Amino acid sequence: MSRSTKPKLTARTADRYILYQESVQSPESDARFFTRYFKKLARRPLRILREDFCGTALLCCDGATLRWAHVHNLSRLPPTVRERVHLARANVLDLRRPKVDAVAALNFSYSVFKTRRELGAYIKTAYASLSPGGVLFLDAWGGGETQFILNEKRRLNGFDYIWDQAEFDPITHEILCRIHFEFRDGTRMRNAFLYDWRLWTLPELRELMFDAGFANVHVLWEGTDRKTRKGNGIFRRVDRGGDEKAWVAYVVGRKP
Repeated sequence: MSRSTKPKLTARTADRYILYQESVQSPESDARFFTRYFKKLARRPLRILREDFCGTALLCCDGATLRWAHVHNLSRLPPTVRERVHLARANVLDLRRPKVDAVAALNFSYSVFKTRRELGAYIKTAYASLSPGGVLFLDAWGGGETQFILNEKRRLNGFDYIWDQAEFDPITHEILCRIHFEFRDGTRMRNAFLYDWRLWTLPELRELMFDAGFANVHVLWEGTDRKTRKGNGIFRRVDRGGDEKAWVAYVVGRKP
């Protein structure tokens, strides 16, 4: 086997965090989007970004995940860049310093809060963390398909990514989701990641952001690729959404 040939991935040899990064995250496009949209909205450059629930910290992590991020992501950065990144294992409801230009809660991670009181407290904390004119970005998902039990498989380089919506309660909007990985040798990494969430709606998120004091609260809606009928990664401000089986959007608010 040549040095340039990657070893085949199996359930025993694969690193679940690397698989997650390759199948879920897109930090380069996220960074460009936040930088561009913040400047448009706040009329100043984005200098300090805080990512809550930051996972592997690939864009900007919980005990073991943070340690993994230090070894596999931060260690590869030049020292002058690495010293600008600070990873904190802390309660997001307590973190208000230092003041930042923007706060981002991505991959629907704030959905761990299942009551309006809890989520409202988080959004108020994010508001307090922002400098005047700062911006909060919450990504959101929805559509009829999100309320059904289903499995979606996506083939990637050396493995398959499986999104498993295992349970949904229409009364509480509690949803249990899992991520599995399958490999070419037939082995499987089951329950690599589990999410016990509440599926929040756009009206609820907007109302909570207004309640926290945010102004100019609005929705950025992802467009659809005509060929694949999947999201195209382009988000535009809209007042009304489309009738789609599944959609992804951002709810954005600016601190006066």
